[in-house]
Amino acid sequence: MHSPSPRPRRRTTLAVAALAASTLALCLSSPAASAPERDTTIAQPWEKYILAPESRTVRADDVYASTGAVQNAEGAFGDGALVLGQGSQVTLDFGVNIAGLLNLDFGAVTGSPARVGIAFSETTKYVGRESEASTGGPRGRDGTIWVDAQADGSWSAPKELLRGAFRYVTLFVDDAASVAIDDVVVDYTAAPLMEDLRDYQNHFYSSSDLLNRLWYAGAYTTQINTIDPTTGRSWPAPGALWDNSAVTGVGSSILVDGAKRDRTVWPGDLGISQGTAFVSTGDTTSVRNSIMTAYANQKSTGELPYAGPELSFYRSDTYHMWTLLATAENYENTGDLDWVEQVWPEYTAGLDYIRAKTSDRGLLFIDETNDTTHESRIPDGEESMANVMYWRLLGTGATLAERVGDAALAAELRAEADTVAKAIDTYLWDDEAGALAWYPDRRDVHPQSANSLAVWWGLLDEARADRAMEQLRTTNWVERGARTPERDDDLQLLFGSFELQAQLAAGDPEAQEAAVDLMERQWGWMLESPQGPQSTFWESLRESGEVVSSYQSYAHGWSTGPTRALTEQVLGIQPTEGGARWEVDPHIAGLEHAEGRLVTAEGPIDVSWTDEGKDLTIDFTTPEGTQGSVGVPVDGKHVLVKLDGKLVWNSASGKAYGGFEVRRTGERLYVDGVGGGTHTVTVRTTR
Repeated sequence: MHSPSPRPRRRTTLAVAALAASTLALCLSSPAASAPERDTTIAQPWEKYILAPESRTVRADDVYASTGAVQNAEGAFGDGALVLGQGSQVTLDFGVNIAGLLNLDFGAVTGSPARVGIAFSETTKYVGRESEASTGGPRGRDGTIWVDAQADGSWSAPKELLRGAFRYVTLFVDDAASVAIDDVVVDYTAAPLMEDLRDYQNHFYSSSDLLNRLWYAGAYTTQINTIDPTTGRSWPAPGALWDNSAVTGVGSSILVDGAKRDRTVWPGDLGISQGTAFVSTGDTTSVRNSIMTAYANQKSTGELPYAGPELSFYRSDTYHMWTLLATAENYENTGDLDWVEQVWPEYTAGLDYIRAKTSDRGLLFIDETNDTTHESRIPDGEESMANVMYWRLLGTGATLAERVGDAALAAELRAEADTVAKAIDTYLWDDEAGALAWYPDRRDVHPQSANSLAVWWGLLDEARADRAMEQLRTTNWVERGARTPERDDDLQLLFGSFELQAQLAAGDPEAQEAAVDLMERQWGWMLESPQGPQSTFWESLRESGEVVSSYQSYAHGWSTGPTRALTEQVLGIQPTEGGARWEVDPHIAGLEHAEGRLVTAEGPIDVSWTDEGKDLTIDFTTPEGTQGSVGVPVDGKHVLVKLDGKLVWNSASGKAYGGFEVRRTGERLYVDGVGGGTHTVTVRTTR
């Protein structure tokens, strides 16, 4: 992408530009602490991976293709003017997926009529004279914008024709005319709360160039999916083209499912994208507004929406729970108890609604079964992913109840969570397969979703977690990634994002290295595929690696699992209560080095570790006045663990030293009660 060129532009200021300027003046109202000031004169090694533009005025940086009577195609973004004659066509390449309002400045125009056709595409596969599909209407594609070119005039896209995601713009002329275009520029509209689009609160950097690229691609995917809620997808679909002028949420910024489509709050996507936003840009405000949008559309029964306005779909027990789970996660990320108390009536109404659906066996019986595929509902019954989610919901709900002072409800929810855990063990665990079954009577399918969430969230003990992760690897993995058996063996990227977390969390070094392999083969393919935008992650992926359709979103937040997994698992930074408590628990995953930052409401947490085989060194700094734990691998024959130079644990004796409080979980050792400040942990291993 190019920064604004020094040559003057004739285009008049858009009314929407004034709106954008007023939006940009807003500060993030999140309770999360601001990142400390950084010296912007010193380039950091990770900054080269940031994909966000340097300015909200964006130009193409290359010509993808041209045919016919095209003169000086580079004039669209460089010196001189692009000239299109009759039957000519040029496709401009912006280098990465971008979002916004297109503007054209015209020079000399001869012939009448002299119309310019405009079409947008995220992918090379659908580059052409019609824009990719985004409306969900009866048309296969979104069609062509036709602009009457006026000599020395200009054209600016109206608000409804804002394009939410595109890398390529095709311009063409069919009339017996010649049209000179002096400038093609996009007013970038995503991430409206960020004044500097490249100023992420947090960062990640490792010894793997590809993993670094994946982290920043996921960060940028979530960033481009953060929109002004007055620029959402209109529904029903318009009769022609598209309309992105609908009000689809509350506040001044929301996190939606996809940038091109649907530009709508889908709570299930927050299961991954909320964490990605938190560990990258640090934007908890847009996430909170998305959660509040769901609560604003809650039914009197307590039921929460499957999709927010203007789609306003319901009948999904899983997406209902995702809103409640997102509420708890937002609290842990921000520590904002006042907000929890504000939404407590809606939250508890949602709890009551879903708790009424438990069966005599102690399992959740879902009967509103829209899920990740709206057209194909999953069967009614005691579905395993829904039950793992329900167990998690009861546990996080108990924590929130304690925070707001309702001890009785907290105890009730914890007891019910124990009942659900036992019922899952009794009716859904398939010991022969070593994994959770899809339903009690469907042991032919062992779902990626349920098993991954059960390991990620700690429902399964270490032995079962290792077995479940091995079952997924040996049964479902193919060349391009991990299949999802409960979704017709598609390469489902939301559930795949869950699996990344689970393989890393399992504790087995083989599983951790496998997680990196999965990132490389599935997400690395998306990032490097010449068909895709090579900057954002796709909604779904065919087993062949092909893009799925024109209607698919190629910047979809639920696919950003690598970003949060690399921060939460590989760096090992996991704060709770807004950073008042934390865990630093790195999973090495075959890497030599990783470092990064996560800013919390209490202040930044910085971690840097280096693995030299026999010696692992972890340096970390956490906010003063906080407390947490640090975890390390202890899977060698003889292991010495030191904290700040003092011996903590010796595997030969199996004892703790120096008064430190330690606990061993499988092949990992945790040192508890570590105070805020700067610390160094060393692990010396004789294998």
